[in-house]
Amino acid sequence: MNTLNSIDPFLMQLVIVPLFVIGLGLVASIFTKKLYIAPICTLLLNFAYESITSWIGYGHLSLTMWNVIFPLVSFIIAWFVLFVKRGSKVN
Repeated sequence: MNTLNSIDPFLMQLVIVPLFVIGLGLVASIFTKKLYIAPICTLLLNFAYESITSWIGYGHLSLTMWNVIFPLVSFIIAWFVLFVKRGSKVN
């Protein structure tokens, strides 16, 4: 846990966490070829991260709007990736 505490919170919340949760959601969506997997996986991962860090740091559950924004971004990127993959198979 000391490693996570040594990382700047600004860098953690705006770079590392989004890349991790959205990236894993996209990978899951691409492997399963199902669009709805990306936002679900992203939501679950971000919810787990936020609940663990807020519970350890503050002693209660505190959620942010990132739980809405990250799954939406993940859905849009997954839709685009799967649309392009399907379009390239037709040609």
